[in-house]
Amino acid sequence: MSHLQITSYSHYQILHLSYNPRTLFPFNHIFNLNNTTKTTNRKIDAVTIRISSGSCVLVGGLARIEVVDGSKPFLFTFYVSNEIKLHPTSSDKAEEFVVKHVGGLLTPPMDAERVAELGEFESHLLDIECFGWKEAAADVAIRGLGWIAVTGAGVAKVRVSVPKGTGISVRPPLMPFDVWETTATFTGGKLKRKGGKTASGKWRKGIKRR
Repeated sequence: MSHLQITSYSHYQILHLSYNPRTLFPFNHIFNLNNTTKTTNRKIDAVTIRISSGSCVLVGGLARIEVVDGSKPFLFTFYVSNEIKLHPTSSDKAEEFVVKHVGGLLTPPMDAERVAELGEFESHLLDIECFGWKEAAADVAIRGLGWIAVTGAGVAKVRVSVPKGTGISVRPPLMPFDVWETTATFTGGKLKRKGGKTASGKWRKGIKRR
């Protein structure tokens, strides 16, 4: 397990992420491993999910984002393809849920055979220093999949589990102020982004993700 402590950004590389597997990086990314997954180029609907210690969000069957070590809850804004199903659950039930629901409630991959082809997963433990609830402190980028912005107060202890060899990086947030415009609730097996007014005073519609 790798362990990174993120306290400053004297040097970083911004990754240019796409959601069409034909245009993704040719190495070190998830869709190279899961090359039959099809995604669309339409605008993504970012959603923000509160994750507390002992809980996680499954990013399809491709990645798992957890808060660990008794850390207080933080907000995680997911910028991934709308074709990827997000599922909040408890960390101790995550592996069982993937085995039982991959290809159904949880995609991609589309079946257990594709899960096996992804191979062994590895975990990266990140300590991300956050400075308040008004804006994200950092993005966690998963090469070939998307990124997750982290918002909160104090040090977020985050474990990111991905197929072995998948590139992980932490950078300053690209969209630091989206957090309160993208909050979502999880009911009936679906995430629904809340409606209401944006920071500019305009009304936004609630958005459902599968």
